[in-house]
Amino acid sequence: MAPSADGPGISPTWNPIPVLSLEEEQELREAEAGYISPPLTAAFAAPVLDKRQISRLSQSICSEYPLPETLRFLKRVRSCTSRHEFLLRLATKEEEEDVLKSGGNQSDSAGVSAKPQKKVYTSDLWTIPPLTDIFPDKVLDLQGLGDPFLVYVPSRAPRNQKEQRLWLEYWPSTYHAKGSAEESQRHVSEEERTRIGRYMRIALEAARASQQRGRKGVGAVVVDPRNGQILAISSDRTDEEGGPLLHACMVAIDMVAQKQGGGAYACLKEEDGELGIAGEKNADVRKIQFIQKAESGEKLQDMESGKDTEQSDSQRNVADQEEGTKRKRSEETTEEGPYLCTGYEIYVTREPCIMCAMALLHSRIFCVYYGSSTPGGALGTCYRLHCCPGLNHRFQVYRGVMEDECRKLICPGKS
Repeated sequence: MAPSADGPGISPTWNPIPVLSLEEEQELREAEAGYISPPLTAAFAAPVLDKRQISRLSQSICSEYPLPETLRFLKRVRSCTSRHEFLLRLATKEEEEDVLKSGGNQSDSAGVSAKPQKKVYTSDLWTIPPLTDIFPDKVLDLQGLGDPFLVYVPSRAPRNQKEQRLWLEYWPSTYHAKGSAEESQRHVSEEERTRIGRYMRIALEAARASQQRGRKGVGAVVVDPRNGQILAISSDRTDEEGGPLLHACMVAIDMVAQKQGGGAYACLKEEDGELGIAGEKNADVRKIQFIQKAESGEKLQDMESGKDTEQSDSQRNVADQEEGTKRKRSEETTEEGPYLCTGYEIYVTREPCIMCAMALLHSRIFCVYYGSSTPGGALGTCYRLHCCPGLNHRFQVYRGVMEDECRKLICPGKS
């Protein structure tokens, strides 16, 4: 078998593409088209007549009327040309509607949910409740504040510096860089792509080795990104005694569970054929050989079979070094250790199905990289399970990793 076109030392010709929610994709398209408009919510604000009172007002109002957690990115004070303005609190829907109706402008009062016609509504044309009505149930010293007004402020934090500048037209906000999907899509370094490609090549070789033995050509690799340790290398086992549930992702998760003293599939425990089984020195040696051959592009010969392999001195040294690394890592971690795949990455040649995607979610996977899409795929093609707001865990997903090579392994007529 010829080495991969994106082999070691060769710049990758593909880019990992983040799989986002439909809402995030729409916002990304609008950003690329140059149209960005923040979602807005109504709030009450007031001019600061005496700047010396800002510190005292901030302490008293912020302690009694803190902004919701989702709006903590908004600054409480903004500096205008001739004065400062203080963000008092959010307005209720009823208060917002009363203000808009008071001006007698039907275009403003036709629908509160519609985009507001103005950014600020002041008391010269609209009826704004006084400060004592805005803070009815608290006794606050509001000396230093002028007549309040209604203002529309962003209801979502800016995701990049460009949005932060646009948000400033409504109200100043803070921006904390967190590696958004937009930025990660545009700024994946060549070094990172090479790292991703290295693990996907191993998954590809596992899939090819499985295919040579008459199984489905699907492979998966679980990696700890903190130290680069490969925790499991698996392939599809649905044609064996284990039954139809043993997809490559399910096998990989079970291998990680076995390393932690668990595991659900007895057929994987009884058989020493799959790579990644904890406590088996022969399996560890075969895993090292498997990785070395995958990186060199050599043809694999029964690397996943249960046959014993004669160990050379260099192989023993590698195995000893890995065993020492495991002992050191176990000493540095807590007694309980991570729950299943918490913080781990998985590289799989095909897009996971619904069953595998839910298993990855319940195992607390950190990130999924897959190669080719599938018609019933649950992480981008048919569903976007990782984006469902009702689920109790979210994880990142990237598609298109070595897609051409992964697609060649799909057998026509097999799901």
